[in-house]
Amino acid sequence: MKVFLDTNVWLSATVFSGLCEELVLQCADRGWLYSSALVRQEAHEVLIRKFPQRPDACALFDLARQSAQWIDDVAEPQEDNDVRLVDATALAGMALFVTGDKRVLSWQSRPGPTGLMQMASPRQAWQMLFGVGRDG
Repeated sequence: MKVFLDTNVWLSATVFSGLCEELVLQCADRGWLYSSALVRQEAHEVLIRKFPQRPDACALFDLARQSAQWIDDVAEPQEDNDVRLVDATALAGMALFVTGDKRVLSWQSRPGPTGLMQMASPRQAWQMLFGVGRDG
């Protein structure tokens, strides 16, 4: 299984304990976790801007991302990082794109070289991947 976590899921897992953190841990343990340089760039920008009280946040994020395999980003469209991330993950053959972004979730799926890549919220992803409920 190839699972790509959107920046907002990584941010939640980095700053707060709960479902997103557990999703990162469980996917990492199974070798399912993927990320990209664009996610790292976006995450660092947000962590520095929104969590100045957590000077260790970027280092924590980078430590967590060490368990992820990297995919190549796509360059276009430069003005829409969401489209860039979704296109890159579909091209890389991901099975699942996990996001909390309602706009991206509305796209439902994207064709890729290995079939359709599904879009899911963290809770939907947890249920799809592990078939059980998860509080948090």
